[in-house]
Parts: sequence; structure tokens; C-alpha cells
Amino acid sequence: DAASRGYEILLEDGKLSPALIHFWPGNAIRIRSKKKLPLNQWTHIGLSYDGTSKAKGLKLYENGKLADIEVVKDHLTREIKGGGSPFLGFAQRMRDRGFKNGILDEFYLFDRVISKSEIEKLAGLQDKIDDSAMRNIFLHSLHKPSLSARQRLYAERKSFGDQRQRLPEIMVMKEMSGLRETHILERGHYENRGEVVDRATPEVLTPFPQGAPINRMGLAKWLTASDHPLLARVTVNRYWQMIFGRGLVSTSEDFGMQGKPPSHPELLDWLARDFVNSGWNLHHLLKKMLLSHTYRQESKIIPMAQEKDPENLLLSRSSAYRLPAEMIRDGLLTHSQLLHKKIGGPSSKPYDLKVSFKPINPDGAPNVYRRSLYTFWKRTGPTPVMMALDASKRDVCTVRRERTDSPSQSLILLNGTQFVETARALADQLIARHGEKNPMGLINDGFRQLTSRYPSEKEAVILLNLLREQKEYFADSKEADKFLKVGYYKAKSKNSQNLAAVTSLISTLMNFDETISKR
Repeated sequence: DAASRGYEILLEDGKLSPALIHFWPGNAIRIRSKKKLPLNQWTHIGLSYDGTSKAKGLKLYENGKLADIEVVKDHLTREIKGGGSPFLGFAQRMRDRGFKNGILDEFYLFDRVISKSEIEKLAGLQDKIDDSAMRNIFLHSLHKPSLSARQRLYAERKSFGDQRQRLPEIMVMKEMSGLRETHILERGHYENRGEVVDRATPEVLTPFPQGAPINRMGLAKWLTASDHPLLARVTVNRYWQMIFGRGLVSTSEDFGMQGKPPSHPELLDWLARDFVNSGWNLHHLLKKMLLSHTYRQESKIIPMAQEKDPENLLLSRSSAYRLPAEMIRDGLLTHSQLLHKKIGGPSSKPYDLKVSFKPINPDGAPNVYRRSLYTFWKRTGPTPVMMALDASKRDVCTVRRERTDSPSQSLILLNGTQFVETARALADQLIARHGEKNPMGLINDGFRQLTSRYPSEKEAVILLNLLREQKEYFADSKEADKFLKVGYYKAKSKNSQNLAAVTSLISTLMNFDETISKR
């Protein structure tokens, strides 16, 4: 039955390679015969390619005759070495049953372009090749000027290909040249094709704009229509979740019938309409939320509110929750003045990638201090620090992160290379500002910078005792030097004992609840 559906010959990087098409689906020449192969009889297939990386350089023959073909893809721009199977595959694809009940015989691979006459001889249509084919063989094999010209042509093509190969490549989407025929699959089975269906939007929602194209542009216009009930509400809910820690619809990943209804439907409707009327202005939306009385409440929980509204569904107080992983890291880097604010460019590889599932050497300074937005990330090997602090794996879309509390989070914030180095940088700055003879001024300044308030009298006494204990511990210069070698930052302070003690103090403050939480 595979033969009755016609056949395809795939060519990538000058090689017959049906398997590799699945690894680089956008990088291929792909042609297809318009004729179906007949059943229960032999058919001779021939293919020639001139190395131009263009579909017009392919010639397909059926039983020695030039076939009528259609070009499915004509976009060969890069090499495909390094992925897929190293073997040639015939009449099969990835996860395909292959050429069921079919037989293949006699495969020949030539290192030059063969002529139509030669293919006719291979197909058994004639006993000898014609003069023009003999001339081509002579030019390809013995004629020195022709051989020299072909060598230069090959060198130029290779140089051009190498230059193009070095260009960074990203995956993008574009419209197909024509509409793909889509069927309802009977009982969900991909081979049981039923009724043909066209592009359309759900009838329960607003009608599709008149005159809009039936493509992604039309879909965007439909979603952003002023009377569309979903996009504005979903957007408002996600920003509400970002600011308040919980959306008005708590199941922000599921706005459907299986999700929870909004706790304040009128508020959601009003904010959505105001957002649309402002011209979809996010600055306006965020300002409206941040200046509201609801946001400016204290997060302190009074007994009556704890009893009647433990989940804060009535918005009787401000939310309190640990900051996202990226905000914790970037915030502490900012406090220490290590944050590298370069915009764009290659990804940054932080320290913890060296101990990830697939170890990768970290970057040097200052790239290692770039914002978490630029962190190098692989779906199969995410950064351990971000994962421990509840960042998503990114193998699927995550609209709402689950927050957890685990001992590993505290251990990472206390002992992680990035955080120990950050504490040392801030400690070095505080020592330069206050000296070694004003420990109380240093404690007050560091506490204020990290928590936005000054320590209470009891807290100040505890921190002063901690600083004294750490100085005693780091009296051993070997321990101090070992502690201060973590990371790339080179401190200006020459007193290693005092610097190590203050670093330990700042590390404790960086783990303080008010430093890593939003209140």
C-alpha cells in the first residue's frame, strides 16, 4: 500500500538521506513524482543532481524517462552532518512502516552527474550510450581544462557554503505556499481520513472579521478585536498573577470550563475593557494595578482574616510569596553591582551548568553575571539552581509555576558559587564604605540595602554576634583564603579574615526572608 500512495525522493547536502529530513525539516530539497508507482511490477528509478543546492538541479527518471515532478521544498542552505542515522534509508521515514511487501534491487551511486542516455542504459532501454554522453564522460574524467574548472567551481561553492554555515540560524515560521488539506480523523486514527475541514474559529465566540485573510494575520485581528472575550481577560489575569502572586482566575493555565471561575468576575471584566480601551497599553494596565489600594495593603495577616479568608480570595491583604528564581538571582547581582547589563548577544553560561545533567563549562567574567533572561538553557539539561528555585523546565509551556519550599533552596542560596561570590562583592563594597572599625554602620547599611528597612535592636545584636563569631572562625587564614576563592570576583579589601566574616554575614542577610520574598 505504500507504493499506491506515490513515492518521494529526498535529497539533502547532495546525499540521498530520507531519515535526516526529520532533523532539519527546513533545510532540504524535496521533490515528488506526480505519478503513482504501479503495483506488482518492477520500476527503475534514476536521480541525478548537479550540486547547485537548487531543486532545478535535480532530474528524476522513471524507467529511463524524465518524470513529471512537483517541487515540495526548495530550501537547501546548510549542511545536515552530525544528526540522524549514518545509513541510507529507502522507502521509509521516521516511525513509518516502510515499503511494506515491496522489493528493492540493485542500487548504484555515482560520483558524477550521469546523463539521460546513461540512465536509459541502466534501465535497459538501450545497449549503448550516445555521443553526447560519451563527451560528458570525457569532460568529467580526462579533459584537464574541464577538470580544473570543475575544481575551481567546487572550491567556490564550498567557500560560499562555509560562509553561510557560520551564520547563526534560528527557527522561524512562515505561511505555506498553499493550504494543506485537513481531514477529520475517524476515531482519531491518522489513516482513517474523514470529512475535509477548513480553517475556522469556534462558533461560540465572536465571528471572524469580515474581509480578514484566513491565515495567522486574520487570526491575530480576530483575537485583538475589541469585542473578543478572551485575549484581554487572559492577558489581564496573567499580569495580575505576576503582581499579586495569584490570578483572578487561579487556574491561569486553564481558562476553560475545567478551570476555576474568576474570584472577582466584574473586576476581571472591567480591567479587560479598560486595557482594550487604552490601546492594549501594558504600562497603563500595570500602573492601574500598582496604584490600587488593593496592591498597597500590608501583607500582614490578622487573626480574623486568617480565619475567614485563609487563601486571600477576598483580597483583604497584600500577597506575600518568594520571588521567582530569576528575580532572586538578578536582584542579588544588582545589589553587589556585578550584574552585567549587556543587551542581546550569545547566551550566558552560569557556574552551575558545570554540575548539570549534561555538564558545560561556565563563561568567564563578566558574561557569567548577565541577566537570567540570557541564561543558556537546554530542555534536557536545565540549570540546577533555577530548577531548585522552581523555574520551569521549558520542555512545555508553563503559565503558572508551582512554589515549593525545600532545604536544597537554602543550601543553594548559602553555598552556590554565584551567591557566595555576590555576597563577597557586596561585603567588599560595605567594608570600603564603613571600614573595619564601624561594624554597626556596616550591618545597618547592608540590612537596609537588602531588606529595605533597618534592623531592629534585637536583630542588630544577633547580627553583631554573628560577625564576631565569623571573625573568630576565619582567624585561620587557610579557611578564609579557601572561602574567598569562590567565583571570579577579585576583592579590594586586603584583610582576608574581616572580608570572609563580612561575606558570611551578607550571605546570611541574602537568605533572609525579607530579601527573597515580596511583601
